[in-house]
Amino acid sequence: MDLDEILNLAGDAAFSRGEAYAVQGRLDVSAHGQKGFDATAQGTHQYQLWLRQQGHSIRYDCSCPAADNGAFCKHLVAAALIWRGDHEEVEVAASVDDLRSALTKVPKEDLVDWLHQAAMADPSLEKQLDLKLCTDPVRLKKSLSSLLRTGGFLDWRRSRDYARRLDSALDVLESLAESDPAQCFELATYMCNRLLRIYERADDSDGMIYDRIRFLAELHARAAPGAEISGAQLASGLHKLKRRDDWGFFSLAPYWDALGSKGRAAYTRRVDKEVESLPEPSDDGSFSSRFESERVERRREEIARLEGDFETLIELLARDLSSGYDYRKIVEVCREFGHDALAMNWAERGLKAHPDWPGMRALVAGQYQHAGLDAEARELLWKDFLERPGDGTWEQLRAASADDWVDVRRRALEEIAVVEPRLDDGRRVVSLRVELLLADDAPDEALKLALSGAAHPEVLKMLAQEVDVRSPESAAVLYRRAVDHDLRVADAKKYRRIVPLIRRVAELDDSSDTRAWIEGIRKRYKMRSKLMAIMDKAGL
Repeated sequence: MDLDEILNLAGDAAFSRGEAYAVQGRLDVSAHGQKGFDATAQGTHQYQLWLRQQGHSIRYDCSCPAADNGAFCKHLVAAALIWRGDHEEVEVAASVDDLRSALTKVPKEDLVDWLHQAAMADPSLEKQLDLKLCTDPVRLKKSLSSLLRTGGFLDWRRSRDYARRLDSALDVLESLAESDPAQCFELATYMCNRLLRIYERADDSDGMIYDRIRFLAELHARAAPGAEISGAQLASGLHKLKRRDDWGFFSLAPYWDALGSKGRAAYTRRVDKEVESLPEPSDDGSFSSRFESERVERRREEIARLEGDFETLIELLARDLSSGYDYRKIVEVCREFGHDALAMNWAERGLKAHPDWPGMRALVAGQYQHAGLDAEARELLWKDFLERPGDGTWEQLRAASADDWVDVRRRALEEIAVVEPRLDDGRRVVSLRVELLLADDAPDEALKLALSGAAHPEVLKMLAQEVDVRSPESAAVLYRRAVDHDLRVADAKKYRRIVPLIRRVAELDDSSDTRAWIEGIRKRYKMRSKLMAIMDKAGL
């Protein structure tokens, strides 16, 4: 596993906390090999965790609550970083361990003075320490309030710093989730409401605040069963959160059991009132009103799915049938609930209402295939391909053609060839046919066609990459054609992408023709000093 894999599995928030755990030496990796590890995490509680790599898949588990839903928690992150062994974090951990060891020998009074001085010089550290040291619930909420203050709009850089600052609060709440879930729930609710408002005024381009709010939402749901409030109270608070949540942080499912029958009924009544107050769908509605209607409808759809209420789902989805996408959603729900005949009916209605919507014929064809009507499905997909020839419709047509693909493929390529434009020198522009042949795993046919015709530079590069091992000289020809085109229209920013292609041509075909071609480039573009400098550096 590399760092990107670990980060993608965990998300930024869990990754950051896992790094800290690794540095602090809070993981004991008891058994490890090339394919995985077993470990023990030491924290407020002791947790057991493991990871195994099987081919390209990864299986893992941790006994901590954060990993209950399959999340890659901070403990798994820390153990994975240590397991890697050759990673720089190991050296960092060693140096921090040395520091930790040295600090244990310093008198307590000196440590207190040092930490106090550091906190006085760093307001952010002062807030984090104040939060961690709080035991009184009222003071804890005040400390949390102080930590959450932003001082105005959070630009990209300030958003990153603010996100990291939230980690100390999340650590406190995570420990409370087990020791005092009621207090955790109260503070998480307060923090969620504050952060949803703050998030509207933040440039979170890196998604770092997003990751923290997502983790906070998980903590909030985890603490809900022990919150010591009625189902009706939980329904009211959750409904307020979901009305403010434009980003999908809060799902209804994790709260469903905690709500109980009375809470579910109370929550459903609130959402039903919203649905009843929605205006009728219209083409002239504003974007904001359509967006709000969709949010309300999604809240009701969540309830219907959790209750298995198929009729209500269809009724909600059928409120607005202004696009093919609306029909697709209904067809998918019909399939999900096993109503195949109804799915066919809705798909055909969608095709009749929106015959030009991309994907509608494929939707109907899929239903035909499911019903065993293969000939009808293929006829629809053939029409779709002729109207929208491309990788997607080509793949769908091939999947539906089975044993007849050779004949269907020939006819399809002939149809495209008929409408291909011609250049002044008589060559056809064969870009699309080359792309389709590559999609059909026929690079030799694609190469023959590209060498006899003209194609877009990006298509030439894609084909060259496909054939450069077994046909290096032909690949060099394709790269040369692409480079010649790109240099004619390139600005200085693109030279760093073009010069490696020139280098690749020289590697594939170290002939006098190639050397003459490179010399020609230098003569033709000698006034482009940046290009010349990059070529010099590349040895060209």
